[in-house]
Amino acid sequence: MEAQSFVRRPERCALVNVETAEHVDALFNPTEFSEKIGISWQKLTVLGMSHQVHQYQHTLSRSFSGVEFYLDRLLRNPDDSAPDIMDFRRFLLSFTVPSAGTIEELPGAPARCLIIWPGFLTVESSISSVEFKYSAFALDGSVLRYTATIQFDEVLDVRVTAEARRRDG
Repeated sequence: MEAQSFVRRPERCALVNVETAEHVDALFNPTEFSEKIGISWQKLTVLGMSHQVHQYQHTLSRSFSGVEFYLDRLLRNPDDSAPDIMDFRRFLLSFTVPSAGTIEELPGAPARCLIIWPGFLTVESSISSVEFKYSAFALDGSVLRYTATIQFDEVLDVRVTAEARRRDG
């Protein structure tokens, strides 16, 4: 008897609305992922010194720019329960404006987005920009394929130390 090989599809990146716990899975994981961390230094000029003294101020939040999610109606799961690819677009758009709130409270900022990419990254973020590029349309004008390109900025509500970054990434 021949041994069967099982090929398992890699776990997909998911985006979660932190306020509502609503989530969507990516149709495909992004093929590239760019992470940027800035450090802010105050450059002090001291009379008579040959160079400026650098004084640490703070570390900027990590940013993840140009994260592309590819959506194609023809390549999605063919079963009837597969969501429409435009649901992903509507979900992303919900992060661009505040929720309605109630009569007692004024609407605040847009919801935070939790990025969960199993085995790679889990980070709470805000979405600072989203761009949609549509590349294929059906005869009835509906969208068949598009790419959503997102800029995520990490949101931290606690002090992070060098030891924590070494331990947790």
